[in-house]
Amino acid sequence: GRLEALGARIVRFDLAPFLDIARMLYDGPWVAERQIVVGPLIDRAPDAVLPVIRDVVAVADGQTAADAFRAAYRLAELSRVVEPVLGGADLLVVPSIPSFVTVDELHADPIGANSRLGTYTNFVNLLGLCALAVPVGPRSDGRPGSVTLLGKAGRDGLLAALGGELAAPSAARALGATGWAIAETGAVKPAMDGPSAGEMEIVVCGAHMSGLPLNRELTGLGGRFLRATETTPDYGFYALPGTPPRPGLVRRKDGTGGTVKVEVWALPVANVGLFLAGIPAPLGLGTLRLADGTSPKGFLCEAIACDGARDVTALGDWRRVVAEPA
Repeated sequence: GRLEALGARIVRFDLAPFLDIARMLYDGPWVAERQIVVGPLIDRAPDAVLPVIRDVVAVADGQTAADAFRAAYRLAELSRVVEPVLGGADLLVVPSIPSFVTVDELHADPIGANSRLGTYTNFVNLLGLCALAVPVGPRSDGRPGSVTLLGKAGRDGLLAALGGELAAPSAARALGATGWAIAETGAVKPAMDGPSAGEMEIVVCGAHMSGLPLNRELTGLGGRFLRATETTPDYGFYALPGTPPRPGLVRRKDGTGGTVKVEVWALPVANVGLFLAGIPAPLGLGTLRLADGTSPKGFLCEAIACDGARDVTALGDWRRVVAEPA
């Protein structure tokens, strides 16, 4: 409910393939990575390593190179299964833990108890995701509540910004069971979330914006929303003739135009060519100047095409243009 109040659109997804990946972390050959690190110490001084760690690492003794290849293929297969979920959402929200575990339960079965605690995060490393656990105030039974935000690599800024918003209403919360107040920290701006490696920023000002008819062309190519902003006040904005009309954004002399509301999306670099190929003349991609100080690539129009077109610079927002009669 708090996420929806912040403007999020909630979409449920099937967690089953993520749980299949999670089981591979300790039951598969990736345990061999731990053996590389602590194996020599276990061989040299076994009592220097906790018994539970020795038990976890010992799983690697029965693994073969063939097992490693089979697991790699299986991970690739499951990664393709979950990609539509990861690619179609800004982030995932899961419980931080499925249930509480007592100290006695940890002593009795440390591997099983810790595996349960990692139910919603054991798949994060294998998928190369980032994650942030956020305290969200007490549950109805008085116990502490928490959710974990998950995102693709490089979206740490987005998680931190939203995490701060989620945690903010719980002003009276303490640090764990200590009773110590949590120190106030400065706000993190969502704009820190920029394109990841292999992505390129694309600015859209018309029907490709969120909720408008052509937005599917962006999302279908793996595009993800980064931020809403506006141009510097140096642009003319036109409704080009046609049915439906198309937006024409033209650079004018500094200070002689207006600001136009735009959205910045991240698009995989491998798909930029496909996106560009679908843009009809007189539109194209060029470098824009935005009010937030950035200069990404985005939609521009040939100036000659604006002769006789309706000047909608004063409206400054394509949503307002399509909502008003010509």
